Amino acid sequence: MISGLFEFLRENPPIVLFAALAGGYALGKVKFGKSFSLGSTTSVLLIAIVLGAIIFRGHDDLDLGLIKTVSFGFFIFAIGYKVGPDFIGGLKRGGVKYVTVAVFFCVVALISAVFLARAFGLNAGYAGGLMGGALTQSAIIGTADGALQHLATGKTASILSSVINLKSDVAVAYAVTYIFGTAGLIILLKVIGKVWRIDLPAEAQKAQAELGAAEAQDTLEAFHWSNLIVPRAYQIENPEVIGKTVKEIEDSFQKSGLHDAYHDAYVSIVKIKRGDKVIVDVPGDMKLDKGDVIIITGRRSSLFDSWEDFGPEISDSVIEEMIGEILPICLTNKDLDGKTFDEIFTDYGHGCFVRSITRQGHELPLGPKLKIYRGDIINVIGDRSDVEELIKVIGYPERQTNITDLVTVGIGLILGTLIGLVAIKVGGVPITLGVGGGVLISGLFFGWLRSVKPTFGLIPTATVWIFTDLGLNFFIACVGIAAGPRALDALRTAGINIFLAGVCLTSIPHILTWIFGLYAIKLNPVLLLGAMTGAGTCTAAMNSVKEDAKSAVPVIGYTVPYAIGNVLLTVWGALIVSLV
Repeated sequence: MISGLFEFLRENPPIVLFAALAGGYALGKVKFGKSFSLGSTTSVLLIAIVLGAIIFRGHDDLDLGLIKTVSFGFFIFAIGYKVGPDFIGGLKRGGVKYVTVAVFFCVVALISAVFLARAFGLNAGYAGGLMGGALTQSAIIGTADGALQHLATGKTASILSSVINLKSDVAVAYAVTYIFGTAGLIILLKVIGKVWRIDLPAEAQKAQAELGAAEAQDTLEAFHWSNLIVPRAYQIENPEVIGKTVKEIEDSFQKSGLHDAYHDAYVSIVKIKRGDKVIVDVPGDMKLDKGDVIIITGRRSSLFDSWEDFGPEISDSVIEEMIGEILPICLTNKDLDGKTFDEIFTDYGHGCFVRSITRQGHELPLGPKLKIYRGDIINVIGDRSDVEELIKVIGYPERQTNITDLVTVGIGLILGTLIGLVAIKVGGVPITLGVGGGVLISGLFFGWLRSVKPTFGLIPTATVWIFTDLGLNFFIACVGIAAGPRALDALRTAGINIFLAGVCLTSIPHILTWIFGLYAIKLNPVLLLGAMTGAGTCTAAMNSVKEDAKSAVPVIGYTVPYAIGNVLLTVWGALIVSLV
Protein backbone atom coordinates (compact mmCIF):
# COMPACT_ATOMS: atom_id res chain seq x y z
CA MET A 1 0.00 0.00 0.00
CA ILE A 2 2.83 2.39 0.90
CA SER A 3 4.64 1.63 -2.34
CA GLY A 4 1.41 2.32 -4.25
CA LEU A 5 1.02 5.65 -2.47
CA PHE A 6 4.62 6.64 -3.25
CA GLU A 7 4.13 5.71 -6.89
CA PHE A 8 0.99 7.87 -7.00
CA LEU A 9 2.87 10.81 -5.48
CA ARG A 10 5.78 10.38 -7.91
CA GLU A 11 3.28 10.60 -10.76
CA ASN A 12 1.72 13.73 -9.20
CA PRO A 13 4.63 15.80 -7.79
CA PRO A 14 2.52 18.97 -7.26
CA ILE A 15 0.85 17.16 -4.34
CA VAL A 16 4.26 16.66 -2.73
CA LEU A 17 5.07 20.32 -3.40
CA PHE A 18 1.91 21.52 -1.68
CA ALA A 19 2.51 19.13 1.21
CA ALA A 20 5.98 20.61 1.69
CA LEU A 21 4.47 24.12 1.78
CA ALA A 22 1.72 23.19 4.24
CA GLY A 23 4.05 21.24 6.51
CA GLY A 24 6.76 23.89 6.34
CA TYR A 25 4.46 26.77 7.20
CA ALA A 26 3.03 24.75 10.12
CA LEU A 27 6.51 23.90 11.45
CA GLY A 28 7.60 27.51 10.98
CA LYS A 29 4.99 28.66 13.53
CA VAL A 30 6.36 26.42 16.28
CA LYS A 31 8.24 28.38 18.97
CA PHE A 32 11.39 26.98 20.56
CA GLY A 33 11.86 28.73 23.88
CA LYS A 34 10.21 32.12 24.25
CA SER A 35 10.67 33.57 20.80
CA PHE A 36 12.87 31.52 18.45
CA SER A 37 11.33 29.69 15.50
CA LEU A 38 12.76 28.16 12.37
CA GLY A 39 10.65 30.42 10.18
CA SER A 40 8.71 29.39 7.10
CA THR A 41 11.61 29.24 4.63
CA THR A 42 13.89 26.92 6.61
CA SER A 43 10.93 24.78 7.66
CA VAL A 44 9.66 24.40 4.09
CA LEU A 45 13.16 23.39 2.96
CA LEU A 46 13.55 20.80 5.73
CA ILE A 47 10.12 19.27 5.08
CA ALA A 48 10.79 19.27 1.31
CA ILE A 49 14.16 17.52 1.75
CA VAL A 50 12.58 14.83 3.94
CA LEU A 51 9.71 14.27 1.48
CA GLY A 52 12.12 14.19 -1.43
CA ALA A 53 14.40 11.70 0.36
CA ILE A 54 11.49 9.38 1.20
CA ILE A 55 9.38 9.57 -1.94
CA PHE A 56 11.85 10.20 -4.79
CA ARG A 57 14.93 8.29 -3.61
CA GLY A 58 16.31 6.41 -6.62
CA HIS A 59 14.22 8.46 -9.09
CA ASP A 60 16.09 11.15 -11.01
CA ASP A 61 13.35 12.01 -13.52
CA LEU A 62 11.62 14.63 -11.34
CA ASP A 63 11.19 17.90 -13.23
CA LEU A 64 10.02 20.97 -11.30
CA GLY A 65 12.21 23.34 -13.29
CA LEU A 66 9.47 25.60 -14.67
CA ILE A 67 7.72 26.05 -11.32
CA LYS A 68 11.09 26.72 -9.66
CA THR A 69 12.10 29.35 -12.22
CA VAL A 70 8.78 31.19 -12.24
CA SER A 71 8.38 31.27 -8.45
CA PHE A 72 11.94 32.48 -7.92
CA GLY A 73 11.40 35.14 -10.57
CA PHE A 74 8.37 36.54 -8.72
CA PHE A 75 10.26 36.44 -5.41
CA ILE A 76 13.42 38.17 -6.55
CA PHE A 77 11.55 40.81 -8.60
CA ALA A 78 9.47 41.70 -5.53
CA ILE A 79 12.61 41.97 -3.39
CA GLY A 80 14.16 44.38 -5.90
CA TYR A 81 10.91 46.35 -6.16
CA LYS A 82 10.72 46.65 -2.37
CA VAL A 83 14.29 47.82 -1.73
CA GLY A 84 14.78 49.77 -4.97
CA PRO A 85 14.07 53.26 -3.56
CA ASP A 86 16.44 52.75 -0.61
CA PHE A 87 19.17 51.06 -2.67
CA ILE A 88 19.38 53.78 -5.31
CA GLY A 89 18.50 56.59 -2.88
CA GLY A 90 21.01 55.31 -0.31
CA LEU A 91 23.82 55.51 -2.85
CA LYS A 92 22.87 59.07 -3.78
CA ARG A 93 22.05 60.67 -0.45
CA GLY A 94 24.11 61.43 2.62
CA GLY A 95 24.08 58.01 4.33
CA VAL A 96 27.72 57.45 3.39
CA LYS A 97 28.53 55.69 6.65
CA TYR A 98 25.71 53.19 6.21
CA VAL A 99 26.67 52.50 2.60
CA THR A 100 30.31 52.01 3.63
CA VAL A 101 29.37 49.59 6.42
CA ALA A 102 27.13 47.58 4.07
CA VAL A 103 29.73 47.32 1.30
CA PHE A 104 32.46 46.44 3.80
CA PHE A 105 30.31 43.67 5.27
CA CYS A 106 29.40 42.18 1.89
CA VAL A 107 33.00 42.21 0.60
CA VAL A 108 34.29 40.60 3.81
CA ALA A 109 31.49 38.02 3.57
CA LEU A 110 32.45 37.05 0.01
CA ILE A 111 36.16 36.79 0.80
CA SER A 112 35.41 34.79 3.95
CA ALA A 113 33.06 32.43 2.11
CA VAL A 114 35.63 31.67 -0.60
CA PHE A 115 38.39 31.13 1.99
CA LEU A 116 36.24 28.92 4.23
CA ALA A 117 34.95 26.83 1.31
CA ARG A 118 38.50 26.05 0.26
CA ALA A 119 39.74 25.55 3.83
CA PHE A 120 36.97 23.06 4.62
CA GLY A 121 37.11 21.34 1.22
CA LEU A 122 33.62 22.37 0.09
CA ASN A 123 32.59 22.30 -3.57
CA ALA A 124 30.84 25.13 -5.44
CA GLY A 125 27.38 23.87 -4.52
CA TYR A 126 28.15 23.66 -0.82
CA ALA A 127 29.79 27.11 -1.01
CA GLY A 128 26.64 28.68 -2.48
CA GLY A 129 24.42 27.09 0.15
CA LEU A 130 26.92 28.06 2.86
CA MET A 131 26.61 31.72 1.92
CA GLY A 132 22.83 31.56 1.68
CA GLY A 133 22.33 29.91 5.08
CA ALA A 134 25.10 31.46 7.16
CA LEU A 135 24.17 34.95 5.93
CA THR A 136 20.39 34.22 5.93
CA GLN A 137 20.05 35.39 2.34
CA SER A 138 17.73 32.89 0.68
CA ALA A 139 18.06 34.57 -2.73
CA ILE A 140 21.64 33.25 -2.93
CA ILE A 141 20.23 29.76 -3.45
CA GLY A 142 18.52 30.96 -6.61
CA THR A 143 21.48 32.83 -8.09
CA ALA A 144 23.90 30.00 -7.22
CA ASP A 145 21.46 27.51 -8.74
CA GLY A 146 21.21 29.67 -11.87
CA ALA A 147 24.99 29.93 -12.18
CA LEU A 148 25.32 26.14 -11.91
CA GLN A 149 22.61 25.74 -14.54
CA HIS A 150 24.61 28.05 -16.81
CA LEU A 151 27.67 25.84 -16.34
CA ALA A 152 25.64 22.80 -17.39
CA THR A 153 24.37 24.35 -20.61
CA GLY A 154 25.58 22.40 -23.61
CA LYS A 155 27.73 20.03 -21.53
CA THR A 156 28.00 16.23 -21.71
CA ALA A 157 25.70 13.93 -19.75
CA SER A 158 28.36 13.16 -17.13
CA ILE A 159 29.08 16.85 -16.47
CA LEU A 160 25.36 17.57 -16.41
CA SER A 161 24.88 14.88 -13.73
CA SER A 162 27.70 16.40 -11.70
CA VAL A 163 26.11 19.84 -11.88
CA ILE A 164 22.75 18.40 -10.77
CA ASN A 165 24.50 16.98 -7.71
CA LEU A 166 26.05 20.38 -7.02
CA LYS A 167 22.61 21.99 -7.15
CA SER A 168 21.43 19.53 -4.51
CA ASP A 169 24.47 20.45 -2.40
CA VAL A 170 23.31 24.08 -2.38
CA ALA A 171 20.07 23.12 -0.61
CA VAL A 172 21.79 20.81 1.87
CA ALA A 173 24.38 23.42 2.90
CA TYR A 174 21.70 26.07 3.26
CA ALA A 175 19.63 23.85 5.55
CA VAL A 176 22.65 22.97 7.71
CA THR A 177 23.84 26.57 8.18
CA TYR A 178 20.65 28.64 8.31
CA ILE A 179 19.66 27.89 11.91
CA PHE A 180 22.98 29.12 13.33
CA GLY A 181 22.91 31.94 10.78
CA THR A 182 19.80 33.26 12.56
CA ALA A 183 19.90 32.00 16.16
CA GLY A 184 23.70 32.17 16.41
CA LEU A 185 23.77 35.72 15.07
CA ILE A 186 21.17 36.85 17.61
CA ILE A 187 23.30 35.42 20.42
CA LEU A 188 26.49 36.92 18.94
CA LEU A 189 24.99 40.41 18.79
CA LYS A 190 23.73 40.11 22.36
CA VAL A 191 27.20 39.11 23.54
CA ILE A 192 29.22 41.58 21.48
CA GLY A 193 27.79 44.65 23.23
CA LYS A 194 28.49 43.14 26.64
CA VAL A 195 32.07 42.26 25.69
CA TRP A 196 32.63 45.91 24.75
CA ARG A 197 30.70 46.96 27.89
CA ILE A 198 28.27 49.09 25.91
CA ASP A 199 24.92 50.08 27.43
CA LEU A 200 22.64 49.72 24.40
CA PRO A 201 19.56 51.45 25.92
CA ALA A 202 21.75 54.42 26.91
CA GLU A 203 23.27 54.61 23.42
CA ALA A 204 19.78 54.42 21.91
CA GLN A 205 18.70 57.34 24.10
CA LYS A 206 21.67 59.37 22.85
CA ALA A 207 20.62 58.72 19.26
CA GLN A 208 17.01 59.55 20.10
CA ALA A 209 18.09 62.80 21.75
CA GLU A 210 19.79 63.83 18.52
CA LEU A 211 16.52 63.19 16.69
CA GLY A 212 14.30 64.60 19.41
CA ALA A 213 12.56 61.29 19.01
CA ALA A 214 9.31 60.13 20.51
CA GLU A 215 8.29 56.58 19.68
CA ALA A 216 4.66 55.86 18.89
CA GLN A 217 2.75 53.98 21.59
CA ASP A 218 -0.46 53.13 19.77
CA THR A 219 -1.53 50.97 16.83
CA LEU A 220 -4.75 50.79 14.88
CA GLU A 221 -5.66 47.73 16.95
CA ALA A 222 -4.84 49.14 20.40
CA PHE A 223 -4.67 52.71 21.62
CA HIS A 224 -4.94 55.02 24.61
CA TRP A 225 -8.19 56.96 24.54
CA SER A 226 -6.29 60.11 25.48
CA ASN A 227 -4.21 59.78 22.30
CA LEU A 228 -7.15 59.80 19.91
CA ILE A 229 -7.27 62.70 17.46
CA VAL A 230 -10.62 64.42 17.91
CA PRO A 231 -12.37 67.63 16.76
CA ARG A 232 -14.05 69.90 19.31
CA ALA A 233 -15.97 73.17 18.99
CA TYR A 234 -15.60 76.17 21.33
CA GLN A 235 -17.29 79.56 21.35
CA ILE A 236 -14.85 82.39 21.96
CA GLU A 237 -15.77 84.23 25.18
CA ASN A 238 -12.44 84.57 27.02
CA PRO A 239 -11.20 88.20 26.78
CA GLU A 240 -7.60 87.00 26.88
CA VAL A 241 -8.13 85.08 23.63
CA ILE A 242 -10.14 87.69 21.73
CA GLY A 243 -7.88 89.51 19.29
CA LYS A 244 -5.20 86.82 19.20
CA THR A 245 -4.25 85.25 15.88
CA VAL A 246 -4.78 81.60 14.98
CA LYS A 247 -1.01 80.99 14.92
CA GLU A 248 -0.60 82.47 18.40
CA ILE A 249 -3.24 80.11 19.77
CA GLU A 250 -1.70 77.06 18.11
CA ASP A 251 1.80 77.99 19.28
CA SER A 252 0.57 78.39 22.85
CA PHE A 253 -0.28 74.69 22.96
CA GLN A 254 3.19 73.72 21.76
CA LYS A 255 4.76 75.83 24.51
CA SER A 256 2.44 74.64 27.26
CA GLY A 257 4.99 72.16 28.59
CA LEU A 258 2.24 69.71 29.48
CA HIS A 259 3.45 66.99 27.12
CA ASP A 260 6.70 65.08 27.21
CA ALA A 261 6.70 63.59 23.71
CA TYR A 262 7.41 65.58 20.61
CA HIS A 263 4.32 66.67 18.61
CA ASP A 264 1.91 65.38 21.31
CA ALA A 265 0.68 68.89 22.10
CA TYR A 266 0.10 69.85 18.47
CA VAL A 267 -3.34 71.46 18.07
CA SER A 268 -4.83 72.95 14.92
CA ILE A 269 -7.66 75.37 14.36
CA VAL A 270 -9.08 73.79 11.22
CA LYS A 271 -12.31 75.78 10.77
CA ILE A 272 -13.85 79.00 12.11
CA LYS A 273 -17.57 79.76 12.06
CA ARG A 274 -18.26 83.49 12.13
CA GLY A 275 -21.98 84.14 12.05
CA ASP A 276 -23.40 81.99 9.29
CA LYS A 277 -20.11 81.81 7.40
CA VAL A 278 -17.75 78.83 7.80
CA ILE A 279 -14.09 79.59 7.00
CA VAL A 280 -12.41 76.37 5.88
CA ASP A 281 -8.96 77.60 4.85
CA VAL A 282 -8.03 79.37 8.06
CA PRO A 283 -5.10 81.83 7.66
CA GLY A 284 -2.57 81.90 10.47
CA ASP A 285 -2.81 85.68 10.88
CA MET A 286 -6.61 85.70 11.27
CA LYS A 287 -7.67 87.28 14.61
CA LEU A 288 -10.40 85.74 16.73
CA ASP A 289 -13.52 87.76 17.53
CA LYS A 290 -15.93 87.33 20.39
CA GLY A 291 -18.66 84.84 19.50
CA ASP A 292 -16.55 83.01 16.90
CA VAL A 293 -16.94 79.23 16.95
CA ILE A 294 -13.59 77.56 16.40
CA ILE A 295 -13.17 73.90 15.44
CA ILE A 296 -9.90 72.55 16.77
CA THR A 297 -8.34 69.12 16.34
CA GLY A 298 -5.68 67.45 18.43
CA ARG A 299 -5.05 64.65 20.88
CA ARG A 300 -7.75 64.39 23.51
CA SER A 301 -5.05 64.78 26.16
CA SER A 302 -4.20 68.17 24.65
CA LEU A 303 -7.80 69.36 24.62
CA PHE A 304 -9.03 68.36 28.09
CA ASP A 305 -8.89 71.87 29.54
CA SER A 306 -9.33 73.89 26.35
CA TRP A 307 -12.71 75.35 27.39
CA GLU A 308 -10.93 77.35 30.08
CA ASP A 309 -8.80 79.00 27.40
CA PHE A 310 -11.53 79.77 24.87
CA GLY A 311 -15.00 79.61 26.32
CA PRO A 312 -17.79 77.05 26.52
CA GLU A 313 -17.65 73.90 24.44
CA ILE A 314 -20.65 73.62 22.16
CA SER A 315 -22.21 71.13 19.78
CA ASP A 316 -22.14 72.38 16.21
CA SER A 317 -23.25 70.98 12.88
CA VAL A 318 -19.84 71.79 11.41
CA ILE A 319 -18.28 69.01 13.52
CA GLU A 320 -21.07 66.59 12.66
CA GLU A 321 -20.39 67.12 8.96
CA MET A 322 -16.62 66.70 9.25
CA ILE A 323 -15.13 63.54 7.71
CA GLY A 324 -11.81 62.31 9.02
CA GLU A 325 -9.28 60.37 7.01
CA ILE A 326 -6.47 58.00 7.96
CA LEU A 327 -4.14 57.53 5.03
CA PRO A 328 -0.57 56.41 4.33
CA ILE A 329 1.19 58.79 1.95
CA CYS A 330 4.34 57.82 0.05
CA LEU A 331 6.85 60.68 -0.11
CA THR A 332 7.72 61.25 -3.77
CA ASN A 333 8.35 65.01 -3.87
CA LYS A 334 12.04 65.32 -4.71
CA ASP A 335 12.16 68.80 -3.14
CA LEU A 336 11.31 67.24 0.24
CA ASP A 337 13.67 64.27 -0.11
CA GLY A 338 16.07 64.27 2.86
CA LYS A 339 14.24 67.04 4.73
CA THR A 340 13.65 66.65 8.45
CA PHE A 341 10.26 66.11 10.05
CA ASP A 342 10.23 69.70 11.28
CA GLU A 343 11.31 71.17 7.94
CA ILE A 344 8.37 69.48 6.23
CA PHE A 345 5.58 69.79 8.77
CA THR A 346 6.35 73.32 9.88
CA ASP A 347 5.38 74.52 6.41
CA TYR A 348 2.87 71.85 5.36
CA GLY A 349 0.21 69.59 6.83
CA HIS A 350 -1.79 72.05 8.92
CA GLY A 351 -4.53 70.05 10.63
CA CYS A 352 -2.79 66.74 9.92
CA PHE A 353 -1.29 64.49 12.57
CA VAL A 354 1.48 62.00 11.80
CA ARG A 355 0.78 58.61 13.40
CA SER A 356 3.96 56.93 12.19
CA ILE A 357 6.60 56.90 9.46
CA THR A 358 7.71 53.57 8.03
CA ARG A 359 10.65 52.61 5.82
CA GLN A 360 10.64 49.19 4.14
CA GLY A 361 7.80 48.24 6.46
CA HIS A 362 9.69 49.14 9.65
CA GLU A 363 8.46 51.97 11.87
CA LEU A 364 10.91 54.79 12.55
CA PRO A 365 11.16 56.78 15.82
CA LEU A 366 9.45 60.12 15.24
CA GLY A 367 11.40 63.26 15.99
CA PRO A 368 11.94 66.81 14.67
CA LYS A 369 15.35 65.91 13.22
CA LEU A 370 14.30 62.62 11.62
CA LYS A 371 15.20 62.80 7.93
CA ILE A 372 12.49 61.57 5.59
CA TYR A 373 13.33 60.19 2.14
CA ARG A 374 11.49 59.36 -1.04
CA GLY A 375 9.78 56.01 -0.65
CA ASP A 376 9.05 56.51 3.06
CA ILE A 377 5.42 56.01 4.07
CA ILE A 378 3.92 58.77 6.26
CA ASN A 379 0.75 57.63 8.03
CA VAL A 380 -1.47 60.68 8.54
CA ILE A 381 -4.79 61.32 10.27
CA GLY A 382 -6.87 64.49 10.04
CA ASP A 383 -9.81 66.20 8.44
CA ARG A 384 -10.22 64.86 4.91
CA SER A 385 -9.77 68.27 3.30
CA ASP A 386 -6.49 68.83 5.18
CA VAL A 387 -5.18 65.36 4.38
CA GLU A 388 -6.02 65.78 0.70
CA GLU A 389 -4.14 69.11 0.64
CA LEU A 390 -1.10 67.44 2.22
CA ILE A 391 -1.17 64.71 -0.44
CA LYS A 392 -0.65 67.36 -3.13
CA VAL A 393 2.61 68.37 -1.42
CA ILE A 394 3.98 65.06 -0.12
CA GLY A 395 3.38 62.62 -2.92
CA TYR A 396 1.15 59.66 -3.61
CA PRO A 397 -1.64 58.27 -1.38
CA GLU A 398 -1.36 54.55 -0.71
CA ARG A 399 -5.09 53.93 -0.81
CA GLN A 400 -6.29 50.39 -0.23
CA THR A 401 -6.52 48.48 -3.49
CA ASN A 402 -6.25 44.92 -4.72
CA ILE A 403 -5.18 45.86 -8.23
CA THR A 404 -1.62 44.96 -9.28
CA ASP A 405 0.03 46.37 -12.40
CA LEU A 406 0.84 42.98 -13.94
CA VAL A 407 2.09 44.68 -17.10
CA THR A 408 4.97 46.11 -15.07
CA VAL A 409 5.60 42.74 -13.43
CA GLY A 410 5.62 40.92 -16.76
CA ILE A 411 7.91 43.43 -18.48
CA GLY A 412 10.20 43.45 -15.46
CA LEU A 413 10.53 39.66 -15.49
CA ILE A 414 11.25 39.61 -19.23
CA LEU A 415 13.92 42.32 -19.03
CA GLY A 416 15.48 40.73 -15.96
CA THR A 417 15.67 37.32 -17.60
CA LEU A 418 17.37 38.82 -20.67
CA ILE A 419 19.90 40.63 -18.44
CA GLY A 420 20.57 37.39 -16.57
CA LEU A 421 21.37 35.50 -19.77
CA VAL A 422 24.35 37.76 -20.50
CA ALA A 423 27.67 36.11 -19.58
CA ILE A 424 31.05 37.86 -19.54
CA LYS A 425 34.27 35.84 -19.55
CA VAL A 426 36.91 36.97 -17.07
CA GLY A 427 40.14 35.03 -17.39
CA GLY A 428 38.29 32.37 -19.34
CA VAL A 429 35.70 31.95 -16.57
CA PRO A 430 32.12 32.92 -17.54
CA ILE A 431 30.65 35.40 -15.03
CA THR A 432 26.89 35.87 -15.14
CA LEU A 433 24.22 37.37 -12.92
CA GLY A 434 21.92 34.51 -13.84
CA VAL A 435 18.18 34.91 -14.14
CA GLY A 436 17.93 35.70 -10.42
CA GLY A 437 20.49 38.51 -10.51
CA GLY A 438 19.05 39.94 -13.72
CA VAL A 439 15.49 39.99 -12.40
CA LEU A 440 16.75 41.57 -9.16
CA ILE A 441 18.32 44.41 -11.16
CA SER A 442 15.06 44.82 -13.07
CA GLY A 443 13.08 44.90 -9.81
CA LEU A 444 15.41 47.55 -8.39
CA PHE A 445 14.83 49.75 -11.40
CA PHE A 446 11.03 49.42 -11.39
CA GLY A 447 10.88 49.90 -7.60
CA TRP A 448 12.90 53.09 -7.88
CA LEU A 449 10.83 54.25 -10.86
CA ARG A 450 7.66 53.70 -8.84
CA SER A 451 8.99 56.00 -6.09
CA VAL A 452 9.69 58.70 -8.67
CA LYS A 453 6.57 58.18 -10.80
CA PRO A 454 3.93 57.06 -8.27
CA THR A 455 1.18 56.64 -10.86
CA PHE A 456 3.23 53.92 -12.53
CA GLY A 457 3.70 50.24 -11.67
CA LEU A 458 1.58 49.80 -8.55
CA ILE A 459 2.15 46.55 -6.65
CA PRO A 460 0.17 46.65 -3.37
CA THR A 461 1.91 45.64 -0.15
CA ALA A 462 -0.17 42.47 0.13
CA THR A 463 0.88 41.42 -3.38
CA VAL A 464 4.54 42.11 -2.63
CA TRP A 465 4.20 39.80 0.38
CA ILE A 466 2.65 37.04 -1.75
CA PHE A 467 5.42 37.37 -4.35
CA THR A 468 8.22 37.37 -1.77
CA ASP A 469 6.96 34.85 0.77
CA LEU A 470 5.01 32.39 -1.37
CA GLY A 471 7.31 32.80 -4.37
CA LEU A 472 10.39 32.08 -2.26
CA ASN A 473 8.85 29.10 -0.50
CA PHE A 474 7.56 27.54 -3.74
CA PHE A 475 11.11 27.83 -5.06
CA ILE A 476 12.61 26.47 -1.83
CA ALA A 477 10.18 23.52 -1.85
CA CYS A 478 11.23 22.63 -5.40
CA VAL A 479 14.91 22.83 -4.46
CA GLY A 480 14.39 20.74 -1.32
CA ILE A 481 12.39 17.98 -3.03
CA ALA A 482 15.01 17.71 -5.79
CA ALA A 483 17.83 17.64 -3.21
CA GLY A 484 16.13 15.09 -0.96
CA PRO A 485 17.25 11.86 -2.70
CA ARG A 486 20.94 12.55 -2.04
CA ALA A 487 20.68 14.73 1.08
CA LEU A 488 21.65 11.99 3.56
CA ASP A 489 24.76 11.08 1.57
CA ALA A 490 25.79 14.74 1.44
CA LEU A 491 25.28 15.17 5.19
CA ARG A 492 27.38 12.09 5.96
CA THR A 493 30.30 13.24 3.84
CA ALA A 494 30.38 16.99 4.55
CA GLY A 495 27.80 17.83 7.23
CA ILE A 496 30.23 18.69 10.05
CA ASN A 497 32.50 20.71 7.77
CA ILE A 498 29.54 22.65 6.41
CA PHE A 499 28.23 23.44 9.90
CA LEU A 500 31.62 24.62 11.20
CA ALA A 501 32.22 26.71 8.09
CA GLY A 502 28.75 28.22 8.59
CA VAL A 503 29.51 29.20 12.19
CA CYS A 504 32.68 30.94 10.99
CA LEU A 505 30.94 32.67 8.09
CA THR A 506 28.14 33.97 10.31
CA SER A 507 30.62 35.31 12.88
CA ILE A 508 33.63 36.68 10.95
CA PRO A 509 31.91 39.37 8.78
CA HIS A 510 29.82 40.65 11.71
CA ILE A 511 32.76 40.85 14.14
CA LEU A 512 35.03 42.59 11.62
CA THR A 513 32.25 44.97 10.59
CA TRP A 514 31.58 45.78 14.27
CA ILE A 515 35.22 46.71 14.81
CA PHE A 516 35.37 48.63 11.52
CA GLY A 517 32.14 50.57 12.18
CA LEU A 518 32.97 51.32 15.80
CA TYR A 519 36.53 52.59 15.34
CA ALA A 520 36.93 53.57 11.67
CA ILE A 521 33.43 54.89 10.91
CA LYS A 522 32.62 55.87 14.52
CA LEU A 523 28.94 55.02 14.30
CA ASN A 524 26.69 55.00 17.33
CA PRO A 525 26.77 51.33 18.50
CA VAL A 526 22.99 50.89 18.26
CA LEU A 527 22.88 52.33 14.74
CA LEU A 528 25.89 50.15 13.85
CA LEU A 529 24.14 46.99 15.06
CA GLY A 530 21.12 47.97 12.98
CA ALA A 531 23.37 48.49 9.95
CA MET A 532 25.07 45.11 10.50
CA THR A 533 21.77 43.23 10.65
CA GLY A 534 20.65 45.12 7.55
CA ALA A 535 23.79 44.30 5.56
CA GLY A 536 23.39 40.68 6.68
CA THR A 537 19.69 40.82 5.71
CA CYS A 538 18.63 39.29 9.04
CA THR A 539 15.40 40.96 10.18
CA ALA A 540 15.08 38.60 13.15
CA ALA A 541 18.44 39.82 14.48
CA MET A 542 17.39 43.45 13.95
CA ASN A 543 14.22 42.87 15.97
CA SER A 544 16.37 41.35 18.73
CA VAL A 545 18.62 44.44 18.73
CA LYS A 546 15.51 46.64 19.04
CA GLU A 547 14.46 44.65 22.10
CA ASP A 548 17.92 44.88 23.68
CA ALA A 549 18.16 48.61 22.99
CA LYS A 550 14.53 49.16 24.08
CA SER A 551 14.16 51.45 21.08
CA ALA A 552 13.23 51.56 17.39
CA VAL A 553 16.42 53.53 16.64
CA PRO A 554 18.23 50.49 15.08
CA VAL A 555 15.76 50.69 12.18
CA ILE A 556 17.40 53.94 11.04
CA GLY A 557 20.70 52.11 10.56
CA TYR A 558 19.04 49.02 9.10
CA THR A 559 17.20 50.13 5.97
CA VAL A 560 19.93 51.34 3.55
CA PRO A 561 22.35 48.47 4.40
CA TYR A 562 19.44 46.02 4.03
CA ALA A 563 18.82 47.25 0.48
CA ILE A 564 22.52 47.06 -0.41
CA GLY A 565 22.97 43.68 1.28
CA ASN A 566 20.04 42.20 -0.64
CA VAL A 567 21.62 43.24 -3.92
CA LEU A 568 25.29 42.43 -3.31
CA LEU A 569 24.77 39.14 -1.47
CA THR A 570 22.35 37.96 -4.15
CA VAL A 571 24.91 38.72 -6.84
CA TRP A 572 27.61 36.99 -4.76
CA GLY A 573 25.56 33.77 -5.07
CA ALA A 574 26.37 33.63 -8.77
CA LEU A 575 29.94 34.83 -8.27
CA ILE A 576 31.00 32.30 -5.65
CA VAL A 577 30.17 29.40 -7.96
CA SER A 578 32.91 30.65 -10.30
CA LEU A 579 35.40 31.45 -7.53
CA VAL A 580 35.37 28.14 -5.62
